[in-house]
Amino acid sequence: MSTPTNLPVETEQSSLLANLTLQLEKFCQVKEYFFAHKFNLTPAEFRCLRLIRENDLINTKELARLMKLTPGRITHLLNALERKNLIDRAIDKRDRRSIQVSLTEHSGEFIAKIISEYQKLHEGILNNLPADKRDEIMSNLNIFFIALRDWAGEKI
Repeated sequence: MSTPTNLPVETEQSSLLANLTLQLEKFCQVKEYFFAHKFNLTPAEFRCLRLIRENDLINTKELARLMKLTPGRITHLLNALERKNLIDRAIDKRDRRSIQVSLTEHSGEFIAKIISEYQKLHEGILNNLPADKRDEIMSNLNIFFIALRDWAGEKI
């Protein structure tokens, strides 16, 4: 990839960073689609399961907020996951207007397999990096993501 030579370094670097982050997003989407498809899930179902697992018990409103989806889209996702016997929904006893979502007992083994395979996928990606540069690349990525998080602040 070439960068313009007549621009100030900051402009060249910001242009390169913009292109790299766009490529990173594209490859993350490809990776997510590939991985979800492997387990007969959509990428949205995969992300939804990850959020439910991270929170043990989560209400649909919070799930919609975290996934940045409409309540109708969340209902559609949850219906699909319920048909696959991966989640349970129950009315919140403290607030009957709220629906709580949790993983089923059946989904435990399935989720464990997904996590194991997800780890292997990322090990494969790491193995594509030069061994003597992995620590440096991971450290720099961490610094980069901290800068992104600081920029995003309350935007996410």
